[in-house]
Amino acid sequence: MRILSWAALAVLLGAGPARAQPVLTAQGGVLFSSAAVQSVAASTGSYQMFFVRDGWQVLSATSTDLATWREQSGARLATSTVVTAFDASSITSCGLLPSTSSATGFQRLYYVGVSSGGLYSIMSATSTDGRTWGKETGYRIRLTSGTTFLNSPKPVPLSGSGVRLYFVADSSGTNSPANYRVYSASSPDGGLTWSVEGMVIDDRAWAVAPAVLTDGRLRLHYSSYVGGSSTPTVVKSAVSTDGTLLTREPAASLSTTAPSGLWDLAAHRSTETYRWKLWESYTDGVSTAPAVSSATTLTPYPVSVSPGTVLKNAGGTSFTLTGEVLSPGVAIEFVQGAASVAWTGVVGASDLQATGTANLFGKSVGFWDARATNSDTRSGTAANVLLVDVQGGTVSIVDNLFRPAQGGRATISVTVFEAGRLTARLYTVGGALVATLYDGDVAEGGTAFTWNGATAAGGTVASGVYLLRVSGPKTNVTEKIVVIK
Repeated sequence: MRILSWAALAVLLGAGPARAQPVLTAQGGVLFSSAAVQSVAASTGSYQMFFVRDGWQVLSATSTDLATWREQSGARLATSTVVTAFDASSITSCGLLPSTSSATGFQRLYYVGVSSGGLYSIMSATSTDGRTWGKETGYRIRLTSGTTFLNSPKPVPLSGSGVRLYFVADSSGTNSPANYRVYSASSPDGGLTWSVEGMVIDDRAWAVAPAVLTDGRLRLHYSSYVGGSSTPTVVKSAVSTDGTLLTREPAASLSTTAPSGLWDLAAHRSTETYRWKLWESYTDGVSTAPAVSSATTLTPYPVSVSPGTVLKNAGGTSFTLTGEVLSPGVAIEFVQGAASVAWTGVVGASDLQATGTANLFGKSVGFWDARATNSDTRSGTAANVLLVDVQGGTVSIVDNLFRPAQGGRATISVTVFEAGRLTARLYTVGGALVATLYDGDVAEGGTAFTWNGATAAGGTVASGVYLLRVSGPKTNVTEKIVVIK
């Protein structure tokens, strides 16, 4: 048994490129060697981790803080001694179904058994204490008479007695790693009988780990492959509001470099409640025996603010920040270069949302970032989520119908809410330039000028309709002026 060094692990594990989900940061230490992590669930006053070792037994460990783990003695499940049993050859993976009523915190454990003839089945077992598990007869799911590869069955409880199970299967109905995809099945009776719903992620995968977010959305982590690699080297994810239609998030949240690999996964909310932890079975490319390590969403991940546009003369405005990994007491500010505007009265609705007030009066026009800083001083920034804009300029005309021969004239007043260049030109309805009434810089505020019917050459225009076009800071207005004899 070879123990992976954390020095190698820390170098190879890391976050990928810019992403649309929180960053997973690798944590120090190897938790268990020669172990493939499967599930982590809350138990009475503690947590319990289940992992597969040597391909034939399910073992467990306990923790009070999700960081330090103590392996429990004995096996929770082992392969059958009966040669004809569905799990006579090996047990490859498993997943826990949390209970809504049992004091142990568990309802069922689903596991993949392989028969002596190489047939794959998803089977189940029950327990009253989380330590001793009794196998239920038969199998829960089998595809193509058992010849289809199955892996990583992970259940998620639904309303009532409903359960949804995510698992990996070979889309070609055989055992070709290039065709491993993520599937789902549903059960109306607490997880005894199942209907396979079909493929839910058309991306090559090895294992899955579901996480139900505070707002009820599902994030399904899955270990996946880059290019034609035979080793999964990235952890990707997909999100869903209904559990069946999953949208892939665009970048990996954790990655390593081949021949190292990221294999089996388990996810659970951290003890701080606003973070998530992910455990992965890791191989270093030298030994094929996996070790269990972990990663955590350390940094807040702001995504958007609402409203997304304010006028610079609006004064104090109530905002809502939406994102993830937001701690109680999170501080939020808008940032543009060296300038910043702190939110006041920040209230965290959950780890996904916070509200507060910010005053952008007189601040620079343009896009501002939103920066969230958790109570542990870790910060995350969402770029260009707020546009500070100016109110559109106004144009008013007094006497827009006048007689030049009787000394009449039109008086034009233009109000702009930002300094800049202003032009006011008169055109015929056919588009010919008649005269330029103003072309120059103006300060914020009002500017007035008149037109007495004169052309640019000094003559007097003929009777008719003329178009006044005013362009300036946030101003693009066309008005009619009528000249009569």
